[in-house]
Amino acid sequence: MKREKINHITHKQYRKVKKYCNSIAPGYDIETIHQFRVAYKKLRAFLRMIAEGEELLSGTGISGNLKAGYHISGTIRDLQLQQQRVREASKYEVLKPKAYLSLLQKEIDRLKPGLSEIVSENPVAKSKKRTDAFIPRAFPESSFRYFVQKKRDEVYEIMAAGHFSDTTLHAIRKKLKDLFYNFEIYDGVGQNILLQGIWKGKAEGQLTGLLDELGRFQDQCIAIALIKPRWLNSLPGNNHKLMERIKKIWIKDKLYMKRLLLKKLETDLILK
Repeated sequence: MKREKINHITHKQYRKVKKYCNSIAPGYDIETIHQFRVAYKKLRAFLRMIAEGEELLSGTGISGNLKAGYHISGTIRDLQLQQQRVREASKYEVLKPKAYLSLLQKEIDRLKPGLSEIVSENPVAKSKKRTDAFIPRAFPESSFRYFVQKKRDEVYEIMAAGHFSDTTLHAIRKKLKDLFYNFEIYDGVGQNILLQGIWKGKAEGQLTGLLDELGRFQDQCIAIALIKPRWLNSLPGNNHKLMERIKKIWIKDKLYMKRLLLKKLETDLILK
């Protein structure tokens, strides 16, 4: 892949990031935020890949402002999803957890101005100017194969260690996501490499299914983490008891999800 092709890809990805970034405020729609973050992650994955061995692009080269916008928007979306989860979990309760839902909304409202300010400063254009200056002259297919094999080996190492904490499961997901976001660029070459190793003999749908399950598990971890002890202690009695009960149910569900996920990992990730 020559520099012209690399520039074309980064331009296309930045265009998508800009489209969704500029659409976030003032509505802060949960789906728009999601699309912005997905576009950002695809861009980041590509820049990480072509930066292999390139000192100038360490850290992906994305500007600090755009990174901040990504992280703040993620926190807002987590809080919005938490509101949805809690409403669903308490839909048959006579007394609703209004105080907790109000607390979540206050956190969202506190974060909105910072994100709005970042978006208004055109962080995408600034980031693109920065990364354009460090685009390599070429990224050969051999480098792509090396990138895929390296990510594959990193997953192997985690699996071989056998210590499956919530953090290590999230690390597996991030590494696999980096691979999948880049597969389309080489028209399936990367997937063929991966299928010969980790997912030997597995169908593409199974790979997507595994990533989806890893994503749902991560969402469950976030949901539990957002029922913070200090937030619980600030709630009135009935809200406190209800949210404690919901948290216990979610923890139980998470442990069940984890058992199923570990079985799927053992089945789908073939170690040599």
